[in-house]
Amino acid sequence: MQSRDTGVTRKPRSKTSDDTKTTPPHVLHDHIVDRTCRLADAMVRMSSRHLKDRWKLSPTDLRLLNVLDGEVPLSVNEISRRALVDQAWVSRSLRSLEAGKLVERSGHPEDSRLTLVTLTKRGRQTLDEFRPWAAWSEKLLLKGVDERKLKALLDQVEANTDAVMEMISASPRSRPPRHPPKTK
Repeated sequence: MQSRDTGVTRKPRSKTSDDTKTTPPHVLHDHIVDRTCRLADAMVRMSSRHLKDRWKLSPTDLRLLNVLDGEVPLSVNEISRRALVDQAWVSRSLRSLEAGKLVERSGHPEDSRLTLVTLTKRGRQTLDEFRPWAAWSEKLLLKGVDERKLKALLDQVEANTDAVMEMISASPRSRPPRHPPKTK
């Protein structure tokens, strides 16, 4: 290859050890939280249009329906906790889902201050219609990946996240320590 400014011929640059170095710690592009957020955002964008066109749902609406996909009615606070969605946002989304007759509210039998939310028959049918699409898209996303190992890894990361969230909520500190503690 000839340099424009000197006229000297150089060999094309080959892959060197510089090209295969790990990302420096100050570069967050490869940070697990950043990567997870980017992947989640991409997956949400992929499914958002389909959810809106087919079922008139947002990704958050679907997440709330999934949380309610048990037989037990849940309070708004519990739905918020399980979905990791702000309680005010959950309340707004539930109003929309209720208007669409996908969920219904009822009073708590023992505590009149609490409202419980359950899926309606229509809500269950919507989830049942969505399941094949979810299985198909997951199959595409997991091509070449050991699903069992990935799910076990995600379970562990989720448990670690729950523990960190508990630690943060129990801590009087408003921000993380300057120097994170050493991990084993």
